[in-house]
Amino acid sequence: MLKISLTQDSIPRRRFIKALTAELVSVAGSFELIHALVTDKALRAEAAELSREAITVDLHCHANAVVERRSSKVSANLAADMKTGGLDAGIFALRGDLGTLRRDSSGKYHENRKPAEGELFKRAQEQLNAINDAIDERTFALAKSPTEVSEAKKRGTPCAVLAVEGSDPLEGDPERIKFFYQRGVRVLQLMHYRINEIGDIQTEAPVHHGLTSFGKTVVAEMNRLGMVIDTAHASPDTLAGVLAASRHPVLFSHTGVYALRKFDRHLADKDIQAIAKKGGIIGVWPLQRRGEGFETFLRDIDHLKSLVGADHVGVGTDLFGLGSTTSIPTHKEFALVPAGLLKRGYSEIDVAKIVGGNFMRLFREVTA
Repeated sequence: MLKISLTQDSIPRRRFIKALTAELVSVAGSFELIHALVTDKALRAEAAELSREAITVDLHCHANAVVERRSSKVSANLAADMKTGGLDAGIFALRGDLGTLRRDSSGKYHENRKPAEGELFKRAQEQLNAINDAIDERTFALAKSPTEVSEAKKRGTPCAVLAVEGSDPLEGDPERIKFFYQRGVRVLQLMHYRINEIGDIQTEAPVHHGLTSFGKTVVAEMNRLGMVIDTAHASPDTLAGVLAASRHPVLFSHTGVYALRKFDRHLADKDIQAIAKKGGIIGVWPLQRRGEGFETFLRDIDHLKSLVGADHVGVGTDLFGLGSTTSIPTHKEFALVPAGLLKRGYSEIDVAKIVGGNFMRLFREVTA
């Protein structure tokens, strides 16, 4: 059995094992694999023990569904689902460009309109307030440091590490970085689906052709404060600029492997290697398209582990940003991740790193 002994978690093993049984047989895609996971009693027990001992972290998720954009209120079942799935912490992202995007006929997001002055700053604060309400109700713990993540796990309380997806609420003002830091935000994703003042994105033609001077200021201030830089959605040139400018490793919280499936939100091997060389982490998301499923998600993890090693791999579900197009529909199904990796022959140490240990290492380094 696992001998990591990071903390002692109060999540009962029987609850975790239950999450790997009847509830999960209906998960979309890879039915044979799912069935093998939920019917292997020894595997279920091993996965439960691993999640009890190790700290588990979702590198990128949301507190409510995109379709609920008119309300910032945290989804009612979120904390219970995290407990059931053995998930200790979620990096819960506010949507920095909320209300300015629209999907085209192919399903891709584009900026639909320019925001009014102050609009995105205001909407980000409204979303922050909603998460803080859930924290005040003791549904979640707020974790502003690695120590606070560990303490929440000891108490058996799911915790939120706050993030902003897209630095658009900064509106070009670097002083707002400290504002969000003081509000408890510890992860800032530099861009989302708008080409903003920092750099270019993966899904649009370049405008800045790299990290801007303002972007360099943002990176320096985040380094100074001890905030995790999330480069998800950044174009290759912008990513290269961030890696050159940052004193600390960076996160690319939710993506896939371009070498396996050519998709504009996926990372090329050279970019994966550049992030890893800096000590960073790439979070694999369970995006599911036609003919894909949980097995596809595990193959992406296989590729990353083979290319850069288990020390640079994580899991970013993007719940509830992906809606129904995911092989992990809720955080209850996070229990499948350690079980699936163990079934694949991964060592317990490597699984513990992938499901949260790597982020804790990066979080400690950035906040030291």
